[in-house]
Amino acid sequence: KSVQQHNIAAVNDAINDVYTDGEQFEELRQSIAEFDNFDQIALAQRLEKHELMEMRRIAALVYQKNKRYKQSIELSKQDMVYKDAMETACESGNSDLAENLLKFFVESGHKECFAACLYTCYDLITPDVALELAWRNGLMDYCMPYLIQVMREYTGRVNALDKKTTKKEEEAEKNKSASNDYVPE
Repeated sequence: KSVQQHNIAAVNDAINDVYTDGEQFEELRQSIAEFDNFDQIALAQRLEKHELMEMRRIAALVYQKNKRYKQSIELSKQDMVYKDAMETACESGNSDLAENLLKFFVESGHKECFAACLYTCYDLITPDVALELAWRNGLMDYCMPYLIQVMREYTGRVNALDKKTTKKEEEAEKNKSASNDYVPE
């Protein structure tokens, strides 16, 4: 392990293999976090077939770090580690992935996960998609807190724009009347 500090690929691969074979998932997770010079995809492919769920979670993490978000989400869904799937969808910044995950929760009847996904992926899910899914599937109670937050945000934006517009109109009116005023010499 002391040799690993040099971040040499062959050493990292060997140590990660030892951790994998010994099912030492905490040490493996730490090794992956601290040292990135190893064949990451090969390790992820090996770990995704592992019998321990924690090893498969590490595979999903490695896929996520390598921007293979869809693979990571699918692996997390298979293991029913929905929190990881939501966090990966959020990190991806991809609206399609977030919306597909939301639809998965609707189709599989995970109402609480539907609500949690709305908040976790708040910036990626458009209100019309959330509202339609909730309305068509009887999930309005689970969607309502999200919609209230969206309305609050939109109202704040509209009020801010209204203030800016009013201020500009007042300045324009002031400048307009000032230039027409007669000033005796």
